[in-house]
Amino acid sequence: MNTKISSTVQRAIKIINHLNETPGPQGIKDISEKLDISPPITHRMLTTLKLEGLVFQDSVSKKYSLGTVFIDYANKIITDIPFISLIDSQLIDLRDETQETVGFYMLTSMIRMCVIEHVSNQEISRKAGVGNRIPLHLGSSGRVILAFLNGDLQAQVLNILPEEERNSLQKKLKTIENIGYSINEEELTKNVAALSAPIFGAKGKVIGAISVSGPVFRWNKETMEQYIPILLKTTENISKSLY
Repeated sequence: MNTKISSTVQRAIKIINHLNETPGPQGIKDISEKLDISPPITHRMLTTLKLEGLVFQDSVSKKYSLGTVFIDYANKIITDIPFISLIDSQLIDLRDETQETVGFYMLTSMIRMCVIEHVSNQEISRKAGVGNRIPLHLGSSGRVILAFLNGDLQAQVLNILPEEERNSLQKKLKTIENIGYSINEEELTKNVAALSAPIFGAKGKVIGAISVSGPVFRWNKETMEQYIPILLKTTENISKSLY
């Protein structure tokens, strides 16, 4: 009996992990084949997970993705992370120095998630939102994380991209490795630009990124220039505190 219960829980965890690690919604057949779980059992597991809010099923495509309950879980984890209180004051200082929105993005699986955000006090400001999840290959924060990931993990992200996009991104990642930061203008959101640098944790492994973002009429490549040393000093100090 205990073995059966353990097996059921393991299958549920495998399905949740698969939905978390695989880009885009997934159908029952895809999940079944990938995880080597029979379609009837896969369907039964997904139905149960759906009832509990752990997965969401699109009414049109009938495909599944992670449920919004994981945003609540993420917020709880974020609140309980001990080092958040240690770095928060430095992020506020960076926000006040640049007068733009400062966000801390953490690496989670193959995406980055906004875990802290201090919005600019200016009337027109940028707001991404805590809990916002973005693929690593998009945006300046994703790229600075991706640039410093170990080879195998970086390859996993790059290999899902079309060849032309992959080749272009690899060149950008080489540049980021050399200069230590990344800039984007209107790449993800119209009229928004961002400057980002990586954060390193135990054993020097990249764990996230700090991003300073704002409206492109005020925050752009030219105006960012003077704040690059300040951002790099902040990320260096934070990384040292996490070693």
